Amino acid sequence: MAFVTIASSQERVRYAGKPAGKSIKKSFPIEFEFRVSHGFLPITYDFPENILGGTEYCDVNIRTLDYEYANALQYEGNLYSTGSLNLSHSVRVKKWLEVGAVLSYNGSFRNIYSTVDHSVVTTDNRHSFFFTPTIRFAWFTREWVRMYSSVGLGAGVMISDDLRYSNTSLFEKDIQFGPSIQLTGFGISVGKSFFGFAEAGAIGTLGLFTVGMGWRLKPVRKSF
Repeated sequence: MAFVTIASSQERVRYAGKPAGKSIKKSFPIEFEFRVSHGFLPITYDFPENILGGTEYCDVNIRTLDYEYANALQYEGNLYSTGSLNLSHSVRVKKWLEVGAVLSYNGSFRNIYSTVDHSVVTTDNRHSFFFTPTIRFAWFTREWVRMYSSVGLGAGVMISDDLRYSNTSLFEKDIQFGPSIQLTGFGISVGKSFFGFAEAGAIGTLGLFTVGMGWRLKPVRKSF
């Protein structure tokens, strides 16, 4: 937001010395963009667990009698993930530059079963929320096609049922705060007002690969 304000101020200063009565148009009209996307393999705070599977590998140093007893009575089912569900808004302030932010959600779900009758004992659920301000650099722009790279840095929170194997409960609520980082090496969008896009070569909380659609809004040009 500060960057957009500075850019707008520079435009006003540029034409402040022009004679009154003359109509001068901006060299580049500001453009608003809205996107909805789905990211695959996002890096959340439990990313190693989702890749390696299970939680036992991180408990090898803290195993207790309670842990061994609980582990003998229950076993974990398949892990299901929503991927990263993203909603973003950006402003194109230059032909090659867009600034904006992304709101994203990632959830993973797994049932814990009883070894006696294979019934569901409880569930292991994790919910991650991220807010990521983003800068997008377009290095190829045409009327229908744009190619770009982007970088984002923000913050997030993950709420989970942590496997603690305490005396009172198998699960305890755990809340973790941390950074949200997204680096995208290659992105391409195809379309004008309505467009589809795909991003690859990325790493971060929005996904290693992302696909989605968006809508661009160009305000009516005004002279001043």
